[in-house]
Amino acid sequence: MMSFKTINHYAEGRVFEWCMGVAMLAVGIEALIWPSTSKADGLLLSILSPISITLIMLALGWARCAALMLNGQIMFHYELGPWVRAFCGIFSAPIWAQFVMELVQTSIVRGYPSPGIPFWFMFTIGELYTAYTTVKNRND
Repeated sequence: MMSFKTINHYAEGRVFEWCMGVAMLAVGIEALIWPSTSKADGLLLSILSPISITLIMLALGWARCAALMLNGQIMFHYELGPWVRAFCGIFSAPIWAQFVMELVQTSIVRGYPSPGIPFWFMFTIGELYTAYTTVKNRND
């Protein structure tokens, strides 16, 4: 059975990444079960199909969780964890930014702002900042 010390080893200082990675994985699984989940308006859906968005969410969520589990491990004579974590953050930020743009557009039509705008905006900034600090602080 996994102890709190083991969980803390994997989670400490990386809770934001775990939350976003597990959420992306969960949304991808949800969209596989209920395909209508990924059918909505938005910039990304004007570029990509709903199944593409679903697969991207699954891939990014899985890659993030795998990189967090393998963080500090050497693969191919190199520590890949921080790089995979950073790239996943960089690729996730536009997804959250698209949510911000969609909520702003909806808010303009309604005449009052959505309370979700600050959250998705901060998730976007958090992804970019975490990607930056992950690479900056890597242990190569």
